[in-house]
Amino acid sequence: MSLRSLIPKTHNMTLGIFQDLHANLPALEKAIQLFRFHRCEKIIHVGDLIGIGPFPKECLELSLSIKEMELIMGNHDYLYPHGIPESMNEDEKKHQEWTHSQIGDIYKTNVREWPFIKSMELTNQRDITFQHYGFDNSTNWFKEHIAEPNEDDLDKMFEGTKSDIIFYGHNHQASDIVGKSRYVNLGSAGCHFTPEVRVGILYVSDTKMNLEKYSGPYDDNKFMEAFEIRKVPARDFIKKKFILRK
Repeated sequence: MSLRSLIPKTHNMTLGIFQDLHANLPALEKAIQLFRFHRCEKIIHVGDLIGIGPFPKECLELSLSIKEMELIMGNHDYLYPHGIPESMNEDEKKHQEWTHSQIGDIYKTNVREWPFIKSMELTNQRDITFQHYGFDNSTNWFKEHIAEPNEDDLDKMFEGTKSDIIFYGHNHQASDIVGKSRYVNLGSAGCHFTPEVRVGILYVSDTKMNLEKYSGPYDDNKFMEAFEIRKVPARDFIKKKFILRK
């Protein structure tokens, strides 16, 4: 497993960025459609591709099939190749066990190698970093979750990362805050109170970076019905807490 990965310098590029898809296949399909429309040369998913939603295997397989997609390690992703901690409560443990059984063992080697942090160095001496959340090197794990972080919280959260823009996730609510860096959370792509996937398109040139934010509707019926059809453990709790559907 790699802690940090460096993308080589680039002159001009269009990047597609999203995070926290959480095994929502219709949202993933819509995101890819948006990225294709905007002609993104590279796509970055900033952690938690699987877990919570009903389509873990399908989302993993589709993402791995897209050659230009880079995948960052999230806390849910990490559990798949490394195992479920004993401290996890029973309902969450059952859900994670179901998620892993749906995928099988075939992709564990691949997922184990996803980096926690990925940086892109630009030709105008500016750079971008992608990481699912703040990382604590002393514990080799993500920092404690803060529900509504402010500028000071984020400066401390990412104090070891020096980039012009830091894209992160874990908090499912979107925010865009400027402190020592610009901290961009696009909001969860797959867990939102309306069936809309949220993505960012970053246009990079020699002289500037321009971020545009988009959302696109997806087939909510297919997504919600799959929880029942597939008998996803803890589905009632998931829908109320993470998706806000009844």
